[in-house]
Amino acid sequence: MAVWFQALQTKLGVIDPSELLRPEPSFAAKPVGQFRDYTIDPNDPIKERVRLTYEKMHTNQTVDFVNKRKEHWLKFDKFESTIMEALLKLNDLVDESDPDVDVPNIVHAFQTAERIRAEYPDLDWFHLTGLIHDLGKVRPDTLRMLE
Repeated sequence: MAVWFQALQTKLGVIDPSELLRPEPSFAAKPVGQFRDYTIDPNDPIKERVRLTYEKMHTNQTVDFVNKRKEHWLKFDKFESTIMEALLKLNDLVDESDPDVDVPNIVHAFQTAERIRAEYPDLDWFHLTGLIHDLGKVRPDTLRMLE
């Protein structure tokens, strides 16, 4: 960080919060080779799947793209589904952005809910949150479309 910027931050009493998290103390001693590597590797299909997913997400991370998606989806007129129907559709989905998970997202949903229930047995709203936290990944075209 530039000396003049540090001086300005000190004078204004402003901090860059990201400085507090680079790296988190719990990861400070972690060897660089143990972090996820997003370099191109055509011989590793999982690594390529994850890399291309993130590349696509970052490419589309623009105001114009988001505004078009909001205009399309925030009318809430595309589909309807019960929670159970949406959960069952997670059987068909493996999160392409997560190289550590190669099971359908419904398994992850129930694992998450059960782990939360074990840790916080009296917080039923939290159990439900764990169960449904990935329902936004269900593609509407796989559910009942509204006429």
